[in-house]
Parts: sequence; C-alpha cells; structure tokens
Amino acid sequence: MPELDFCPIELSYVVPCYFNQGNHQSLIDLLRVYQGYSSEVIDRIHFVLVDDCSPSKIVIPDDIDLHITLLRIDTDIEWNQGGARNLGIVYAKSDKLIATDFDHCFPQTTLEYILKLPDLNKNIYKPARIGEDGTPLKPHPNTFIMSRARCLKFHGIDEEFSGAYGYEDGFFRRWQRYNGTRFKYLNKRYPIHVRAAEKENSYHSLARNLSHNRKIRERKNSEISTYGPNAGHSRTFLNFEWHVVEQRQRKNIQWRPAVNKYWRKLFWLRWLKCS
Repeated sequence: MPELDFCPIELSYVVPCYFNQGNHQSLIDLLRVYQGYSSEVIDRIHFVLVDDCSPSKIVIPDDIDLHITLLRIDTDIEWNQGGARNLGIVYAKSDKLIATDFDHCFPQTTLEYILKLPDLNKNIYKPARIGEDGTPLKPHPNTFIMSRARCLKFHGIDEEFSGAYGYEDGFFRRWQRYNGTRFKYLNKRYPIHVRAAEKENSYHSLARNLSHNRKIRERKNSEISTYGPNAGHSRTFLNFEWHVVEQRQRKNIQWRPAVNKYWRKLFWLRWLKCS
C-alpha cells in the first residue's frame, strides 16, 4: 500500500483540543484506548486532532499506531472551538464523520455500529450518553455523527461565535434543521461514555461566560426569522492561520475491503440514481 494511502478510511473522528495546564495526557490516554480496539475497526477510522493554539504544543507518541492527522491553529483566538471543528472537518478523509470532544469516548461496539450505518446524507445522529458513574445523561450537545458534505454545504459551524464561549453548537443544530437536515437519535444500545479527564492538570481553565454569544445568537435568530436563508449564518470560515503538524498511517493494517469487481461497470446505475 502506498505511503499515506487513506483509501480504507470509512469514518473520520474530529476532535478539537486546547490544553493550558500541565500536559495533554488526557488526549494521549484516549488514543491509547482506541488503539486497543480491533484492527477491523481502527483500520477504517481517521483521527483528526486539532490543537487550538495550546500554549504547549501537542505531541503524539510514536507508539500510537492509528491513522492520525494532527493540525495546529497558529492564531490565538479564545474559545475557537467552532473554527477548530471546521478545520478538522475539512481535513477528514471520509464523508461519514464524528465531531466530538476528547472528554468523551466511543466504545468499540458503538464505532462498529456507526461504521455499518448507510450514507448519512441529510441525517445527523446524536448518541445516548453514559456518565462516569454509569448513570444515563442527556445527549452531549456538541457531539454529532454526520455527513461531511452536508455540514460544509451549509457553511460549517459559524465562526462568528469564536472569541467567546457558547451557543455555536446550538446554532449549528438550528441552522442545519432550518435547511432540512434531519436530527435523529442513535440506537440507545450504542452510547458514548463521559471520560474521567484530569481537569486540574490535563484540561483547560478558560472562563465560561455566555453573555457575549447570547446576544449574537439572538441577533442571528432575528435575522433568519426576517430574511430566511440569506441571513443569520455569517459564512465566517477558517478565519485564522494553521499548519499540518503530522500525518501518520497505521503501520499494521489488516482490514481490506471486500472484492467488488462490478462497481466500476455499474456506474450508470449511480448516474440514474443521482439524476
């Protein structure tokens, strides 16, 4: 297989990260959990990690054997989670993707189920969530299982919210719904789990104040109510500088796609379906 051949990728896992404390061990611990999953699963998953201008740069140990793209945003924008997600989505190697935070973990059975889902198209799924103590929680507001194309078709996450805390996830849901996207709940047998991330040494200490972005959200809702699809979303997108830190491919890939000798010959069926 050629160097950096990502053809086996069927699912991208996009995670923005910002660490301004002692270390980024919480992220490394999560990657080691996933590295322990079966080859049939992780051979087909691409992890897109976006370092949102952390004071201490993120470094992935050499022994982490996963498909990884590590990006670093060079422009220091406080609470630039929406921009970091947009960047990760752009670099995703598949249309089916997960957008989530590093303090949540997807069990292997949940990833297997997501890999088996048909093309997502207009559907965005929200998984059930289990707390650290095993109790059911409300779905995580900032975790989405969705189509990369669908997300970008409607301009991604609005980066006008960047610079202050909150509401970019809620506005993203409403904007997608207004444009006809269907939000569904993933089968409850396949939840995600809250991770016991080290909040004192391997997290961030940014203040959470909703007041600034609440005004932005109210203005946007008013604009959409008045003008429809030609207002509301600012179209601000990747409003910063970044660079690719590293791209790595799994060294011991075992999974191979099933033989399909007729796919090329039957292109006309796909042409008819799209017409």
